[in-house]
Amino acid sequence: MVTWRIILGFSVSVLGGALFLWAVIEKAAWWYVKSKNRVQAKPPASLTVWLGIIERASFTFALMVGAPEWIAIWLAVKIAAVRREGPSHYNIFLIGNVLSIAFGVLGAYIALGHLPCFKR
Repeated sequence: MVTWRIILGFSVSVLGGALFLWAVIEKAAWWYVKSKNRVQAKPPASLTVWLGIIERASFTFALMVGAPEWIAIWLAVKIAAVRREGPSHYNIFLIGNVLSIAFGVLGAYIALGHLPCFKR
């Protein structure tokens, strides 16, 4: 594997995903839920940004080494542990997970050279 592709893949997955999810989830989704449903936004210091960074890195790594089942196992653990706080909170949880998986997959595809623009 080419080192620059691996670095770029993890950067897109971890850093690009963090910025994108911060904009979509933290700024847009939570604001919308709080303003429309009169519910409390996510609690401060809940470490969701850090968890997302670690998740996307692990998703990218798992796909690179041929272990995509790790994503399903991790999601099963998360869903089993999630508290029922209402449909708005759960929907944001699901949106965040789908976007994290998408960035993990994108990062792995870049790192492995599966995208046409990175093939040699």
